[in-house]
Amino acid sequence: MSDRFGVLFGQLKRLVGILVGPLRKDPDATKFDLAIPETHNTTIDGDTGWASRPSAWLACPRCGADIHQRDAREKIDCPRCVAVFPPAEFADLTLRRLQCPVCGDAMEHGIRHPNAFDVPEWATCHRCRYHWEFGHLF
Repeated sequence: MSDRFGVLFGQLKRLVGILVGPLRKDPDATKFDLAIPETHNTTIDGDTGWASRPSAWLACPRCGADIHQRDAREKIDCPRCVAVFPPAEFADLTLRRLQCPVCGDAMEHGIRHPNAFDVPEWATCHRCRYHWEFGHLF
């Protein structure tokens, strides 16, 4: 009789191991962050705030070249001509794309409140699921 319980217990233990296995921490995983709570989405990583905005590629209004602004506080300096703009003039320039800080792909971006903002309010990378939010309060 006790042999029967031993076999049953062993099978039950194996079944629990199979069910719980996917929930165990992966020792090879380097990073896993939950999405920022303000966005309520299914992204893996993200940031909030203009200071955390992904790097931007803008069009130079003088020569048409790409200008890479690495962060929101950096001056906007054209590598081809002499055009230099302060960071506050970001909205006056044409945004070509935002670049994902995780994988480097171009991000889908948009404005939710076009009557209130003239800069992107969100951006999502569909490759690695990184998400950025402007983070305004209404």
